[in-house]
Amino acid sequence: MNTRSEITSRTAARELRVLLVEDSPMDALLLEHALARGGFRPVCRRVDTSDAMAEALDSQEWDVILADHAMPCFSAPAALELAKQRGLDIPFIIVSGHIEETTAVAAMRAGAHDYIMKDRLARLAPAVERELREAAMRREQKRCELELRRAHDELEMRVEKRTADLRAANLKLQQVIEERRRLENELLDIAENERRSIGFDLHDDLGQKLTGVSLMLKGLEQRLAHEGHPYVEEARRIRELVEQIVHHTHNLAHEFSALGATGDDLETMLKGLVDNVEKMFGIPCGLALKGDLSDLPPNTIVQFYKISQEAISNAVKHGKARRVSISLCQSGDKCTLTIKNAGIPFSVPPEKKNRMGLRIMNYRANTVGATLDIRPNGKNGTVVTCVLPAKNGGATARGARNGKPASHTRGRSRVEMAMA
Repeated sequence: MNTRSEITSRTAARELRVLLVEDSPMDALLLEHALARGGFRPVCRRVDTSDAMAEALDSQEWDVILADHAMPCFSAPAALELAKQRGLDIPFIIVSGHIEETTAVAAMRAGAHDYIMKDRLARLAPAVERELREAAMRREQKRCELELRRAHDELEMRVEKRTADLRAANLKLQQVIEERRRLENELLDIAENERRSIGFDLHDDLGQKLTGVSLMLKGLEQRLAHEGHPYVEEARRIRELVEQIVHHTHNLAHEFSALGATGDDLETMLKGLVDNVEKMFGIPCGLALKGDLSDLPPNTIVQFYKISQEAISNAVKHGKARRVSISLCQSGDKCTLTIKNAGIPFSVPPEKKNRMGLRIMNYRANTVGATLDIRPNGKNGTVVTCVLPAKNGGATARGARNGKPASHTRGRSRVEMAMA
């Protein structure tokens, strides 16, 4: 008769589904008793052929497989192969009355998890417990790997989507930048055309009319002188004043049209600008060039020239400059254009780009990737600085590579200049 403690122990024992690959019913019973003594509640099914084992594996799930190594119609290696063909991760333990060590090692290498001798069945329950734990750990590891792979795939999908979104946004931004650059170039073209148009109007229309007035005054002066009129001197002064206006108008027309030089040699262009400034405005204008400027892109050459022209024009008109200077330095990582003047200090407006001239110069700098800075030059004039980084075309070219930077000085190259 079973005691209460034995009944309670059996009730609390863990159920274990065991597939016994064994041809001896007596040995199968011994294995079942060994498991029960080890704290399990075994539910066993015994098979001793390949077909019977295949049917058992397909009909339900098993916690552990215990297989005799050698049987008349079956064997543990054949049973192990059947389990592996189905991809089952079930603890497979060989239980044999006699097995050589080399055979046992070969079976372990083939996928068996352990082997137990039948005369040492006390080791069976602990071995099963250990293999159950390891099988659970392997299942958990596979689950974690699956979750990790799923998370990785999801992350890759999100990254791909985000990358596609960023690529689309970047493309849209590039389109906006290109459109802005196109509009800025159009604005510069419009400003240049208007400037040239004003120059032609001053020369062909206003200039000719003023010249006609001057000739008429000349005739009037001669007539009054011939008649001995007392107002002949006043007529002469009026004529001289009109001739001054005509001369100034011609200078303005020349500034608006003739200074718009083009070319691919910035040094020559700037020298021409310096000559025109000295000739037209009658003030000293210096030029200093340092470094090899031959590799500057054509558009950079044009925009640097236009910025210099606009800066000098503003310096003369608004800053009443007494002298101006231009310096252009090509160094290893940037190209720097500096225009200084000695005149009325530049008054910085609340927003620098509110003035048309300043806005146009900023547009010109932006079109070549340069930065423009305008500020007072102490109490004596203004300084305009335009810096072009190397990545945008301002890197030192052949002069730096040869270790012989070109240096050119013309006129008053050390005279400071700025723009008001």
